[in-house]
Amino acid sequence: MFERWVAHKVWIKDLMEGKWEKEPERESSYLKIKDGRKIVRCRILGTIITKFLSEDGNYAFFAVDDGSDVIRLKMFGDEVKKFENFNKGDVVDVIGRVREYDGETYISPEIIVKVQNPNYEFLRKIELKIIHNKGGS
Repeated sequence: MFERWVAHKVWIKDLMEGKWEKEPERESSYLKIKDGRKIVRCRILGTIITKFLSEDGNYAFFAVDDGSDVIRLKMFGDEVKKFENFNKGDVVDVIGRVREYDGETYISPEIIVKVQNPNYEFLRKIELKIIHNKGGS
């Protein structure tokens, strides 16, 4: 049976300050953040501040800012087409796998949804404050 990792709601700053560790039993790595959570998949909400698409269309990235820090969402190959309708200035809710390459922490997105209601941003900030106050549970 396939077991999916939980997508933890986090601030981008938490991801950028996390430490990469390896879990020998699963032969996979995860990002350990300050509150002790082991992050393999995450959920962030922020504004696209940069959009890049390679000339051949096989690579794209968005830089997303949530007010705490900025992280890149990287897409490769066929994944690029799934996310081409997003633009600079869009507020997005993102679920994806946290990755690291050459010292850079980034997200490989699985789902990106445009957020239309500004109250949703306010709600996420409250959720993150509650999570932070509980120590990451």
